[in-house]
Amino acid sequence: MIKLTMPLLVATLLVACTTSEYPISNGYNKVNQLTKVETGDLTQFTLQKSTFAWYPGRGKTYLPETSNKALFTRYTEKAITQIMQDKGYTFTSNIQQADFLIGYGLAVESELSDEQIFNKVGSNLGLSMSHLDPDKFQKGSALIAFYNQHTFQTEWQVLAQGIAKVGLSQQDRKEKIEAVMFSMLNHVPTRIAE
Repeated sequence: MIKLTMPLLVATLLVACTTSEYPISNGYNKVNQLTKVETGDLTQFTLQKSTFAWYPGRGKTYLPETSNKALFTRYTEKAITQIMQDKGYTFTSNIQQADFLIGYGLAVESELSDEQIFNKVGSNLGLSMSHLDPDKFQKGSALIAFYNQHTFQTEWQVLAQGIAKVGLSQQDRKEKIEAVMFSMLNHVPTRIAE
């Protein structure tokens, strides 16, 4: 009996953890590693879901006061929306018409520690920054979560940590956010046109 239930238990508890590199951006690809952990099941997702809306209060940002949080929010929301639409999902501003809701969070280590992230989302990556100059780089974290539109319970989420270079231009920051969001949503299945 144990031999039969063990694979099921392991499959149920399975959490995928991957490390990937995203496109070279301004010549500092050596620090562009992104570590991710996903929880939830997307195997039947495209059969059941086609329309998304933003989760109420959709985004949380834990960024220094000197950061332009509105700009980061705009870049993130635009990137997520475009990626999901490219995958065949339809955005609606009406939560009642959505099949699922999307929320996200952005943070840097100076504003939200790994322990605080674990307490908020139940996942932790613990990316090491000991080999980098803290005046030039910070650990950046991002979360994207899909929620049930009726219960607001998390159905799937991906937490990513990477290295955020201090002092990037707005255009470079926008490109980095787009690359991170693309990598994070990579496992979301593409809907086939009906």
